[in-house]
Amino acid sequence: MFTVGMATYDDYDGVFFTVQALRLYHPLVTEVVIIDNNPESEHGKLLQKFINHSTPDFKIHYNKFIGKQSTSTRSEVFKHATNDYVVVCDSHVLFTNNAFESLKDFYLNDHKPYDFIQGPLLYDNGNEVSTHLDRTWGGQFYGQWQTSNNKAKWFEIEAQGLGCFSCKRDEWLGFNESFRGFGGEEHYIHEKYRQHGGRTICLADFKWNHKFDRPAGVPYKNILEDRFFNYILGRIELGLDFDDVYEEFVKIVPRESLNIIIEEAITVLEK
Repeated sequence: MFTVGMATYDDYDGVFFTVQALRLYHPLVTEVVIIDNNPESEHGKLLQKFINHSTPDFKIHYNKFIGKQSTSTRSEVFKHATNDYVVVCDSHVLFTNNAFESLKDFYLNDHKPYDFIQGPLLYDNGNEVSTHLDRTWGGQFYGQWQTSNNKAKWFEIEAQGLGCFSCKRDEWLGFNESFRGFGGEEHYIHEKYRQHGGRTICLADFKWNHKFDRPAGVPYKNILEDRFFNYILGRIELGLDFDDVYEEFVKIVPRESLNIIIEEAITVLEK
């Protein structure tokens, strides 16, 4: 019933354990799509062999993507998914036992067109969760994790981290194709769905656990100027003010550099 897709960059171990956990513990997942953003690395070469583990009831699709390095390459999942219901997650995420059953129930009984569905981030102690992101800044990242007291089966939220989300394949609105590097998609994609008449949902039992620690460090470039560009581009695309973005980044990036990036974003959208 579900396709689970992930974009990855030098994270063979994460992909292996995420995919095998899906295969072993989540029978509603019948297809996996892997988008490899660094396919010529040693990690990438091993991942290319992963399709050998594909079976008729658990299909694995491996796809190279080298056009750019960006977390927005997650959009590519929807080009290769064949099931109607798609979950996109980071390549190092595990799901609780009933996560996909709760998601199936939502789609069958509560779904409305252009719902963008997420669930609580489950921390490593197995008890604490964060249900959503608020609208505050911290460390040049828009949105700080919060926990709602809402006890409903599902409820609407402003935003959530994009380590895991779901929507119907034919209702994916997409990230701006000019996004680059890491970050800037949170809040942007949520507002895009709201402007399209959709809802942004926290489904209480659709819990996901994310591996944050990286003993070997982050393998890809995480450049603040790229993140600022994405925030500005997204705000302008959606017709939103970006003064708060500027004031957050000017704390550590020279004004001259930020002004050049703003002009670049305007030029991109005018094309």
